[in-house]
Amino acid sequence: MEILISELCKSLGVSRTTIERWIRQGKLPVSKKGRTYSFHARDLKNWAAKNHISLNLKPRPAQEPETKVQVSLHTALETGGVYHEIDTGPDVPSVISACVKKIKAVPDNYKTDLAQQLVKREEALSTGVGGGIAIPHPRTPLKYLEKPMVAACFLKNPVDYHAIDKQPVSTLFFILFPELKFHLHLLSSLSLCLRNKQFSEFLKTCPEQSELIEKIDVLNLTPKM
Repeated sequence: MEILISELCKSLGVSRTTIERWIRQGKLPVSKKGRTYSFHARDLKNWAAKNHISLNLKPRPAQEPETKVQVSLHTALETGGVYHEIDTGPDVPSVISACVKKIKAVPDNYKTDLAQQLVKREEALSTGVGGGIAIPHPRTPLKYLEKPMVAACFLKNPVDYHAIDKQPVSTLFFILFPELKFHLHLLSSLSLCLRNKQFSEFLKTCPEQSELIEKIDVLNLTPKM
């Protein structure tokens, strides 16, 4: 087992400066990789026994395996839902408010707060990605959600959303999540679909939920060229 210099400092109860001085003096069994020093537990134990030094090497706590992101874009859309002909005002706050009210999976008593969070996010930087599409999302996880979700909202009339290409937005994908890892995963999956020109054109037909999910599944199963 390799021991880092910081761990050795704690084990011996001395400063890093002392350890580095001992290394320069050749008093410690040490390995050097580039600028990083490391020590082998067996060598250190032999060194400590030979020099009658108390050495308390504690095993490094095992790291828990990172939880795999299990939710798919398909499942997230089933949870969030697809909404059509949403009538809004002419500005971003009215668009967000009208859409959030439609999302059934968001508890009613949290919808006002969610809308405010999303508006603040848009004020900092528009999530209008171009091609008439926006991907609103909060900056922080929503702890009151049981599951991550994506809600697709098709507006009755396009609205100036301050998008990157200055084109009005008519399709919004709301990415809502209880943990940040879900946001990154779903944004990546959605972005992959949006890079497909046929998919972007397909969105202009304002598809039903089953049609949209089917199209996404086809894209996900298509081999990468």
